[in-house]
Amino acid sequence: MDALLTLSSKGQLVIPARLRQLLGLQPGDRLELTLETDGLRLRPHASATQVSAQDLIGCAGYQGPVIPLDQLDPALYATPLLP
Repeated sequence: MDALLTLSSKGQLVIPARLRQLLGLQPGDRLELTLETDGLRLRPHASATQVSAQDLIGCAGYQGPVIPLDQLDPALYATPLLP
């Protein structure tokens, strides 16, 4: 179990901050609640998980210099196979 949640008198659940950070959830994000045979499934709504390429810049944490596209060919850095 990742977390134990308590349903409020208004029918609200609070997702712990640790899980919100792991899932990348932000205030206003929409979640899908699905009734399954063994319980409930809660997951981010598809539109909440779609991002643009611009949003992904820097997500890998690369700190090096900007590399031009013409230098991104992996064949330029491959080592030849030994016979």
